[in-house]
Amino acid sequence: MELKLIAEKLKKERKIALFCHVRPDGDTIGASFALKHGLEYFGIPTDVYCDDILPERFDFILQGETVKNTLSCGEYSALVSVDCADVTRLGAFTEEFLSFKNTYNIDHHVSNNRYAKINYVVDKSANCQNVYDLLMEMNYPLEEKVANFLAMGLCTDTGAFRHKNVTAETLFTASKLVEAGADLNKICFYMFTRQSKERARLFGITMQKIRYYLEGKFAVAITTLADVEKSGANPDETEGFIDFVMGIKGVEVGACLLEMAPDKFKVSLRSKGADVSGVASTFGGGGHTLASGCRINAPLEEVVDKLTFTVSRYLPE
Repeated sequence: MELKLIAEKLKKERKIALFCHVRPDGDTIGASFALKHGLEYFGIPTDVYCDDILPERFDFILQGETVKNTLSCGEYSALVSVDCADVTRLGAFTEEFLSFKNTYNIDHHVSNNRYAKINYVVDKSANCQNVYDLLMEMNYPLEEKVANFLAMGLCTDTGAFRHKNVTAETLFTASKLVEAGADLNKICFYMFTRQSKERARLFGITMQKIRYYLEGKFAVAITTLADVEKSGANPDETEGFIDFVMGIKGVEVGACLLEMAPDKFKVSLRSKGADVSGVASTFGGGGHTLASGCRINAPLEEVVDKLTFTVSRYLPE
């Protein structure tokens, strides 16, 4: 559906529930809370839901705002997923979302399978760009708080505007957010520089064990449950580890493995050219051409072997 029609339809809703994906990052949080405040400006009561606790590193921008985790569908006229490439990323809310009569899917992942009744999926550097476009279509007068939420999504998904997914449109949107009061310096500091001593310890433990495969073109960093316990860090503090891996000379594809439970790994994939969305989809995941993810349930060495074989098929000759 065209963005103009979605904007008109949303403005007619009675009450809306927005959904972040599990293991929420800066883009899903930023897009959800920006849209929440935008909708409430037009007098539409809106709640944000997530099947995970929001990581502490976002406290600087949330400033007391919280998500709900118990859903009563009857009080809403519409359910809206935000930045969820697959409906299962809604976690415990998946079945309720699929069975609801009026659902929207606002996303930017090329692997999105259009699971809602109304889908707006446009491949952009961050889903916050799509939400920005939607709010502008609704004639929302951009406020500083919302500009900061949207800027956080742009900063997060572009690696502080360093990734290959940055376009002229990305920078144009960022300039409009700065005009509205977004503090890019503060956001980038909290998202990419500031860290706990425990995270710094975990980073050191993980990076000293980097493995190299396929003549050094594929690098794998592994964070085990024992590593997390030894460091005293939280598992969500591994966000951003993949950026270090991709900075290593000669590496074309990087993978960060996080052990979630015995023989259960969350895999983050990045690439300088190879289509890692194809790699991720092999294991039921997805995302973008140069940045994707999946989960693999198997012993560690089996996970590494499967990934190495699959990556070898996608690396250019």
